[in-house]
Amino acid sequence: MVAVDGSVLMRGSQYCRGLVLEYLSDEWIQEADAALRVSGLHSFDGEQFIVEQRVGEVVFHMVFDGNGAKVCSGSAADPTVVFCQGRDTAVAIATGDLSAEEAVLNGGVTFEGDPMALLSYHRLLMRAEDVFADVRARTVFGTGSR
Repeated sequence: MVAVDGSVLMRGSQYCRGLVLEYLSDEWIQEADAALRVSGLHSFDGEQFIVEQRVGEVVFHMVFDGNGAKVCSGSAADPTVVFCQGRDTAVAIATGDLSAEEAVLNGGVTFEGDPMALLSYHRLLMRAEDVFADVRARTVFGTGSR
């Protein structure tokens, strides 16, 4: 929810805002960042864990460390893990039509980086997915240029 002055309101511990977002747009990345920043999520060991997502030509990354978490546009300087996929695969995963695991197994998503870190931080990534529920609910998954 957004106050009359445009500030972000919280519903319980969840981020909530009323904008409709185009999937993978700059605004979508900004809203994902806002949601993650207020979530209180952080790496359990204080170490930096960076997940880069490459969806066609759109690149963004999530950073988790001892101080919190954020989403940034563009490539990370030194990502821990990198996922690459086409837009159709990313939409299928985001809408629940395809699991990320299935997409990796069928070759729709490729993975680079440290598989042990991915296993270690699996729960953190699942919690981040929960944080993004409001953003996902307000997202339109059209066939735009991204």
